[in-house]
Amino acid sequence: MRRAFTLIELLVVITVVAVLIGLLLPALSAASEAGRLAVCASNLRQSYIAIRAYADAAKGLTPSLGQPYSRLPNWGVAVQQAAGQRATTTDGALTANSVLVCPTSRSRFGRDVTRTYAINVTGRAGLPGDPDNYDTTAVHVNMDRVARPGDAPLLLDAAMPRTSAPGAPPPTRSVSVIDFRQASHVSERIGRVHGRDGRFSVLFFDGSLRTTRDVDAAWAAPLP
Repeated sequence: MRRAFTLIELLVVITVVAVLIGLLLPALSAASEAGRLAVCASNLRQSYIAIRAYADAAKGLTPSLGQPYSRLPNWGVAVQQAAGQRATTTDGALTANSVLVCPTSRSRFGRDVTRTYAINVTGRAGLPGDPDNYDTTAVHVNMDRVARPGDAPLLLDAAMPRTSAPGAPPPTRSVSVIDFRQASHVSERIGRVHGRDGRFSVLFFDGSLRTTRDVDAAWAAPLP
């Protein structure tokens, strides 16, 4: 006759399995995040190519950084058109499965998010000394005149809006602009979604990219 497991033996087996699962889950989670981070980097690079191509056809000028938020030449719509979208408005162009959505942000904020990146507007926010205001007029930056393109962010992971006030993005879209001179923008608008230590991906005007948890003081330099 075959001897059955005793209760103690069964508990030992369950304990061993639980320990193995506990050891494997962090490794599986880290591998999943590494894959999402790679997709995020690819999204940002594709967005850079779209913006750079737009600038090459517009004497170095980017799409509009802010206004008009709902249609071309807004940068988000321009990126989506370069990716194959035919819509000319934000509502039609922004979709859940696009280069403007980081998969890590999607896993955190929900599968219906349609934008999770923001563009740099430092120096163009209508503050004293600024030549214009992205919130009231179409603002274009000359990419060829950025003095230190490897130190100037172009796009980065963004946070979801904290308010539903008039003019704020809908809850499925991140904030779309950030001015690194403003402490509230730095503390509230950066999407620190990668890893437990609050990292975020940043793509620079020269096309380089890195993931960091630190905001460099050089990022506060006004854009031309």
